Formats: sequence, structure tokens, C-alpha cells
Amino acid sequence: MKRKLRYFYLRFIRLKATPEHLARGFAIGVFWGMFPLPGVQMLTAVVTAAVLRGSKVAAIAGTWLGNPLTTLPLTALNFHVGQTLLGRTWTAPPSELYTVDGFLQLGGAAIGAYLAGCLTTGLVGGLASYLLGIPIAAFLQERASNPRNKKRVK
Repeated sequence: MKRKLRYFYLRFIRLKATPEHLARGFAIGVFWGMFPLPGVQMLTAVVTAAVLRGSKVAAIAGTWLGNPLTTLPLTALNFHVGQTLLGRTWTAPPSELYTVDGFLQLGGAAIGAYLAGCLTTGLVGGLASYLLGIPIAAFLQERASNPRNKKRVK
């Protein structure tokens, strides 16, 4: 597992792309990672990255934000943000929010609040990851291309 992660890390930093290209792709992945689209997040991120000329590999990496460990916290965060934006509150027990049937019983307004939260956190997370991603990608590329660091990067 550690070997595979290292392989993908090295492949990522050695991509022949500008830091802006990499950051744009990663930001697209982070945006789609906020939406409840398991299995479809990577596909939508790659298609969006192709259209917006971002790195497809970085877009896939960005979608990993929404993984099985972060799904429940992201769902709660997105739902709360959506409620706050729309000025509505639902008093359903938290356990009802984490089942499809329980969530659907809350109605279309609750689903709308959830999707509004997904859109908002996706835009904020995407923008933040783009702005932070440019200098990070530039640093990693510089570090990988520096001959003194070859022993550490191999």
C-alpha cells in the first residue's frame, strides 16, 4: 500500500504540467468530491477537467476528499450549510439523515438544502484548493526537479 501511494505521489509531482494546470484539476476534483455521487465523482471530475483544461490525474486525486471515512461528516456539514443558507431548520434525528429512506422522508426542501450546501462547500473548497494548490504544486515540482533532491525523491 505504501509503495502504491509513493508511486502515485511521484507520478503526480513529475507530471509535465504547469502548477496552474495541476491546481485547476485538483480544485475540480475537490468540488465534485463534495457531492454525493459515489462512483460517479471521478468520472464527472475527469470530464469537467477535460472541458476546463485541468489535470485529469489531479482531478481524480481531488475527488478522494469524499471517501468512505469522510462521507458522514461531509453530509452533515453540507446539510448544515444548506440549512443556514436557506434559513430553514429540520429537527430530524441525525440517524434519519444518514439513510436514504429517512432523508427522502424529509422532503424536497431538505434535499434542496443539502444540495445547496454541497454546491457551496464545493465552490469554497475548490477555490481554496486552487489558491493553495498553485504554490504547493510549484514547490513540489521544483523539489522533484532539483538534482540535489534526487536521492529523496527516487
